[in-house]
Amino acid sequence: MKLFFLLLLVLSSCQKNIESSYLNYDCIEVENYYTQSVAPILVNNCVVCHPGYNSFEGSVATIMEGKTIERINLNISNPRFMPKGSAKLSQQELDIIQNFSELFCQ
Repeated sequence: MKLFFLLLLVLSSCQKNIESSYLNYDCIEVENYYTQSVAPILVNNCVVCHPGYNSFEGSVATIMEGKTIERINLNISNPRFMPKGSAKLSQQELDIIQNFSELFCQ
């Protein structure tokens, strides 16, 4: 339920800048960062198995669940490692997703 309200706050706030205990960002900048930096990583590594990552809203919701960062940072030998059956993301890709997640998961 808390996740729903946080997601609602994120999605409804994209008409203006907001500042709260949860978020502090400019929506246009965040969406541009997503489009230019985050989306290509997700499309190349995640969307085939996880279609929720196919949009900004879906990516935010999925990342806010908290398991994304944990699983992409696991050792490749761990059965919970993602992307399953692929190489570990580069450190640059990991940093991009981590930076994006920090906007929503403080």
